[in-house]
Amino acid sequence: MSRKIKVLFVLPNLFGGGAERVFTYLINHIDRNDFEPHLALGAKTGAYLQDIKKDVTIYELGGERARNAIPALVKLVRTLRPDTVFSTLGMNFASLTGKMFYPSGTRVILREGNSVTAFLEDVARDSSSRAAFYRKIYKYIYKKADAIICQSDFMLRDMAENIGVSEQKLLRIHNPVNLERIDDLLLEKNGELYDRNFFNFVTIGKLHYHKGYDILLEAFAQARRENEKIALTILGEGDERESLESLSKKLNLGKHLRMPGFVENPYVYISQADCFVSSSRYEGFANVIAESLACGTPVVATDCPSANREVIFEGENGWFAETENPDSLAKALLKAFDESKQLSAEKVRESCESRFSIEQILPQYEELLKP
Repeated sequence: MSRKIKVLFVLPNLFGGGAERVFTYLINHIDRNDFEPHLALGAKTGAYLQDIKKDVTIYELGGERARNAIPALVKLVRTLRPDTVFSTLGMNFASLTGKMFYPSGTRVILREGNSVTAFLEDVARDSSSRAAFYRKIYKYIYKKADAIICQSDFMLRDMAENIGVSEQKLLRIHNPVNLERIDDLLLEKNGELYDRNFFNFVTIGKLHYHKGYDILLEAFAQARRENEKIALTILGEGDERESLESLSKKLNLGKHLRMPGFVENPYVYISQADCFVSSSRYEGFANVIAESLACGTPVVATDCPSANREVIFEGENGWFAETENPDSLAKALLKAFDESKQLSAEKVRESCESRFSIEQILPQYEELLKP
């Protein structure tokens, strides 16, 4: 029997974000006949910890920030001697910085989480010097990676054209959707979650600036002035909660907006909703959009720097709005109200199942992880 390929997956933590969910899927489903998965976390915490299979050894690096994790990561790699270090989010910097100290032949593969140019513009809102520093990291340190996974063709072009990463190192792999898990969670009994006197929009994500929820509230208020039969639910937590609640009061949204926070099973909310809405300023591959399609729920989304154009087909499984444009988003919400009944839930689901199921995506990752 040939030796199994040892892969060390590296993340800051396992809180409930899209990247954490993708890595959980990969770790749990990667073929145990060929691979031996291990998991290193900056901090051993997060909602998805309980989902990791029992045969996976989890190591704690003692710091969720990359610079704090580097010494522990180097020590772990030298002891464990994986064939590949596979990282994402803030741990990409740690994985690459430590590479010079790894055993010879250790490969480092990165999964980039966002459209880089848009992310740097976001950082520059608070600190132009920090954005310039991050740009240097992308341009110079990323050259040390053996491969970089981009979640969309858009992201790949951005990395090549605007950051200068060699296209030979870039590979586009869309995120997987765990249809079996979603179907299981949809069996949970949760009762009626919405007032059926209204057409219900739902959105899910961290309450952060780049999700554009301030734009969404403005658009929702504008749409309600034309159609009072719509309601909105925002699921998630984050540092924008206070400002969003204040904006809701200013717009007099009242009971027509609900913000219940993080929920363990968002899919029942998605499946019972009439339409999902994504108001992001930028994304990588928005998992929750594909997951909404898996629930048979169409999507209104901004045409932001992202994979959205690779997931949504106008009028077939969703509708587009201009980015950071409340007027355009309000029109898209009203269009969804008018046209959603023309869409088949089965065809909406098929638009996800045929392209983003784990069975479609996992073999692409496995092929890349083979030395």
